[in-house]
Amino acid sequence: LEIKNLIKGKESKYVLTTCTTCLSCNFYCPQQANPYQLILERWNDLYKERGALPLSRFVCPTEEHNIWQLLNVFLSNQEKRWIHEWMNYIPKPSDKVLLIGNYTHLFPFIIGGSKLLNYFKPIDRIDQWEGGAYLYQLGYLDVAQKVAERTKKDFDKWGVDIVVPLLDAVHYLFKEVHPKEMKVSHDQKFINYHDWLIEKIDAGDIKLPKPLNLKVTIHDNCYSKALDGVYWENPREILKKCGCKILEMKHNKKDSLCCGFGVGPSCVGNISMVFNIMSEAKKKYEEAEETGAKALISYCGGCVYLLWASRELLGKKIDVYHIIEIVRMAMGEKINYPHDHIKRAWDIIAIITYQLLLSVFQSNFFIKANNV
Repeated sequence: LEIKNLIKGKESKYVLTTCTTCLSCNFYCPQQANPYQLILERWNDLYKERGALPLSRFVCPTEEHNIWQLLNVFLSNQEKRWIHEWMNYIPKPSDKVLLIGNYTHLFPFIIGGSKLLNYFKPIDRIDQWEGGAYLYQLGYLDVAQKVAERTKKDFDKWGVDIVVPLLDAVHYLFKEVHPKEMKVSHDQKFINYHDWLIEKIDAGDIKLPKPLNLKVTIHDNCYSKALDGVYWENPREILKKCGCKILEMKHNKKDSLCCGFGVGPSCVGNISMVFNIMSEAKKKYEEAEETGAKALISYCGGCVYLLWASRELLGKKIDVYHIIEIVRMAMGEKINYPHDHIKRAWDIIAIITYQLLLSVFQSNFFIKANNV
């Protein structure tokens, strides 16, 4: 009955208010009907009818008081230099472009200053919205369409041939969603960052002289479930090469629980959104702790920002790393862990608290297409 209501565009009793956008439904559907796309389309209908909740402004780079704008108050001088370079460099046709991404932007120290950047020209374009990845996940399909068109114009204007997104989600959007769902075909070659990393490690170009001997568990993000899970194994192989022992959570790969970020689209209350997100994050941490692992590893920048904020608010002790930090440590590079992460988590908590207060006095809003 619920699926029939979704197909007919009738009111949903459960799905649209409880879905965490985790993509698992595509694996579970016995008819292989990919119901996730149907859910996104109905959320898009609701967005066109009522707009986005006021709190959502903080993750919209075209809105005032967004998280990237407010973060400038908290950035160190070194972080400002990195971000200024990444945001203002105009790629040349011969450049191999590395897309830093909106959420890694919040933690530039994850990769800033690393030898891993020597192979690329790092680019940080906030107005590319991660290729529209999280807009797509929120169900804002019309806006994601505009972003797809915008990114094509950028890439074509630069004349670059090779683009390497840090996120699997962005790689998936450019390779699959843009051309197949949005009819926006890119001429560039998109290389998966984890594929590239494994190739360089195996070739001996990137050496890992400091195996970590660390017990870890892996958070498989929502987008990792795209394309029948082709994104799951590379991070695990990378962690093993870095000397990590992997202890899987009860729910992993196709069954993996959302970090909490994906709860946003199903929320109907502005204030309750924060508590719903934290409730999901708590489930993730409880599963991670049950494994006995010393560290929780994410290979998604968006999940890292949510996991660190929730770690501090929930008072959790398990370490949280981006997979790039694991590689850097195995390379022998020094990172200022956990100090930088703890500080940034509280910076982000302060920003969200500020925006939450503002949102009490704001109405739902629509993302203006001419601002995308």
